[in-house]
Amino acid sequence: MVIQIAFVICSFSILSYYESQGTHLGNSINIAGKNRFLTSSLLLQISEYFSQEGISGNISKIGSAMNQLESNILALKQGGMISDIDLRPLPPIFVEDWNTIYQEWVSLKGILTNNIMQPTESTNLATANTLIPDQALKTTIENGASSLLNSSNGLVTELGEYARLSSQNSMILQGIFAGLNIAVAAVVLYLVLRILRPIFDLTSATSQVSKGNLDVTVKSKGSDELSILTKSFNSMAKSLKSYISKQNELTK
Repeated sequence: MVIQIAFVICSFSILSYYESQGTHLGNSINIAGKNRFLTSSLLLQISEYFSQEGISGNISKIGSAMNQLESNILALKQGGMISDIDLRPLPPIFVEDWNTIYQEWVSLKGILTNNIMQPTESTNLATANTLIPDQALKTTIENGASSLLNSSNGLVTELGEYARLSSQNSMILQGIFAGLNIAVAAVVLYLVLRILRPIFDLTSATSQVSKGNLDVTVKSKGSDELSILTKSFNSMAKSLKSYISKQNELTK
């Protein structure tokens, strides 16, 4: 029974671990998917900026959207509390994909910073030489954002596939543990019945003796306590039969 209980606890712990991994992967997928939403939001703010010819209020909105997107990208790798979600660090096998997303974000951030956020009179000559004409700026930003979106989509897809495989492995483990649990339970039941059978035999034999049948015997195997008890019972029944036989002869 101790083995049975230990096996159940072990199975539950392993399956709980896989379930928690699936939950954390789901959180990572949500945050990776949020990159797409934040990138689209940033593009919307940029579109309003161009349509309204660079109103300062739009620039502050672009800055806020940039900060949110950057925070989300960093949290995706490092983990932590974000949007009331306890996010675990990104699994190592996806770090390369994250690096691609981050490099594309750095490139897009540089374009936005140099051409929208800080194109003032105080901009130095080196920065001024990197400015992109307004006609091509929107296209350049859209291309950078599109690359960022595609990379985020790729990461979401890979995380989803990884989560699907983990879920399948969890189901396989559940089946294996269920089979092993049944096997262990069957072994335990067999051992219990093996222990109880001599007791049933002794009970039946005792009932026969109480009815006057002293020819009954109980088979005994091994040298455990039940076997010793069985041999003692057989010896007692034999002694009683011999005693009664002598009594009958003496009476006769």
